[in-house]
Amino acid sequence: MKTLECTIFNVEHGFCSFIKSPNDYGLLIDCGSREYFSPVKWVRGNYNIGKNNIQYFHRRRIATLIISHLHMDHFDDIGSLVGDEEPARLLRDKKTLPTIDTKIEKEKDERNKTILTKFKKFQAKYTEDPEDDIDWGFEFHQRSQISYKDAEDVSAATDNLINNRSYIVAIQFAGKKILFPGDMELKGWEKAFGYETVKKVLKNTNFFVASHHGHKSGFATEILDHTGIPDLYIVSARSGDEAIDTSYSKLELSNGYLVDGDKDLSRMISTRDRDNSIRITIDESGKTSISIVDTPDNLDEHQKKILARRTRRVLKSWGY
Repeated sequence: MKTLECTIFNVEHGFCSFIKSPNDYGLLIDCGSREYFSPVKWVRGNYNIGKNNIQYFHRRRIATLIISHLHMDHFDDIGSLVGDEEPARLLRDKKTLPTIDTKIEKEKDERNKTILTKFKKFQAKYTEDPEDDIDWGFEFHQRSQISYKDAEDVSAATDNLINNRSYIVAIQFAGKKILFPGDMELKGWEKAFGYETVKKVLKNTNFFVASHHGHKSGFATEILDHTGIPDLYIVSARSGDEAIDTSYSKLELSNGYLVDGDKDLSRMISTRDRDNSIRITIDESGKTSISIVDTPDNLDEHQKKILARRTRRVLKSWGY
């Protein structure tokens, strides 16, 4: 039986989700990490040929990597993708790429500067935007974003501009849709509602991965005029983050869903409260489960040093 598996990782204030499509290809949306946990390493250990039936695409475990927008908490595991784990295809917002150079120039933290530099060189190898010719097995797979001009009109401040240029991504299988809106902010959403492509992406959402990590800056009830009332919101944010919008828990704003092992319906679940990753599983009959997946730290100090050394070698080979 064909099945979709979508794992939303606990990476504190970043974002990373790995989707095993119904036809067993790997789609990675963002590649954030936490200090001692690499989602890419976890995927490497849990999805292989002959184990969970992942198909390689052009000899790559990850057929496509979509970077929703160019903030570092959405790509700071990029070092784990160097070499054999590089995705076959990469999608990123080329319009805001110049902001990476500015951030490299201004960044004082050497670790952050290294990650930004590494990402800049990594993405430069992908000269063509990916074609939508992978037979994922989805019923619906589409993305949209607002224009650079619209994002700039909303706010020309660099970080707001980057957020509002987020790819809004939806995948649907067996009548169930999962929405990934990146870090869209309220005024960016207002512009987005004028795009027919965005409205198509939003329509009939079942599982809404909260925009901007669930912060108040990313949600308004007007969004639901286009998505409909979802079953469940999924929030990814750092433990103790006080900026989370409590609206996600309101009874009238979601249908509720029973998480495996719970006795009561949830309106919103968070990687910070569950202290673990969250998986949505949908089979071809439409049967769906929400479960909590144990994703413990998989990097120790020694492995972090190895990754840092590998990064330095790669940067040196790139002329940095």
